[in-house]
Amino acid sequence: MRVLHINAGNEDGGARTYIINLMKGQESTDVDATLMTFEEGPVARMARDNGLHVVVMPQKRQIDLSILTPLVTYINDHHIDVVHTHGPRANFIMSLVKNRIKATWVTTVHSDPRIDFSGLKGKIFLKLNVRALKQADYIFYMNPDLVAYFNSLHISKNKTDEVFNAIDFKQAIPEPQRQKHFSLLMIARLVEVKNHAMTLQALSKLDFDFKMIFVGDGPLMGELKQQTHQLGLDKKVQFVGFHENTGDYYDECDVSMLTSNSESLPTVYLESALHGRPVIATNVGATSKVINDKTGWLIQPGSVSELAEALNDAHKEWENDNLDSKGMELYSETKSSYSIEKLAEAVKLGYKAALHA
Repeated sequence: MRVLHINAGNEDGGARTYIINLMKGQESTDVDATLMTFEEGPVARMARDNGLHVVVMPQKRQIDLSILTPLVTYINDHHIDVVHTHGPRANFIMSLVKNRIKATWVTTVHSDPRIDFSGLKGKIFLKLNVRALKQADYIFYMNPDLVAYFNSLHISKNKTDEVFNAIDFKQAIPEPQRQKHFSLLMIARLVEVKNHAMTLQALSKLDFDFKMIFVGDGPLMGELKQQTHQLGLDKKVQFVGFHENTGDYYDECDVSMLTSNSESLPTVYLESALHGRPVIATNVGATSKVINDKTGWLIQPGSVSELAEALNDAHKEWENDNLDSKGMELYSETKSSYSIEKLAEAVKLGYKAALHA
């Protein structure tokens, strides 16, 4: 089965990791996968670094329709069986050529489309993306909250399938170590949906010493740094910007966090598991499938008091040197259910359903 994955190419978040891990998992199946991007960027670089086959078909600007005919030619000449798009831009382009290609078109919805865009321009992009989703032959999704949304769009349940994020668990079993100072980590883009502001508010209520590292970049950097200063957290909180490789940050923390208002099943949970670190997370999307009392702490989104309570509890566990058991339980549970090989097999079943629909 020949599969062409298509992504705009400028993604540096969880969707990029998902695409790469899925393609790596597909190497263990009879799927012959290629990645196409519309620009040289972080997705193409990461794919090449992982030894994957990459084709770049550059657009002169975001909505450059001159690539439509070359794209159709590539798909048909290479006898592609399934085109698998990732992201609104790729979805929009495919919606314009769907009737000109011989392949089946599937897409993965990585996040809630309703919060991916903002402003007047965002409303236009949302409409275009929704129009594209309705035309796709098959839709994979990771956030179970989207089921009702798809239903409201009159998208048949028969053409949708829930999948999951995954990670390569081939590396050595983690050996977590207690840090000298209680150390917290949050890896996420500095955007409103991640709710870093709530995290800072909860941190300001703690009466013990700690170190908090925020890894990620985004439009709220200045605002969040100002809030950090106003809350008197300058000596405890550090913003280090975007980093391609985050393994050392996990190794040097005791607990990782994610306080989003909306998520699917973020890769950061699995990355934390890979390093044997428990997670404090908001109970959104598919989070509860991974994070529970044995593997970390679940709190309600937007609850500063619950987050502060979880942090206090985690600190007590750190003082008693009991965090490793939670981290290793998270590792054990995710390794058995969220490997890249299992993801590849699940997606392949979706491909077959789409091809025979």
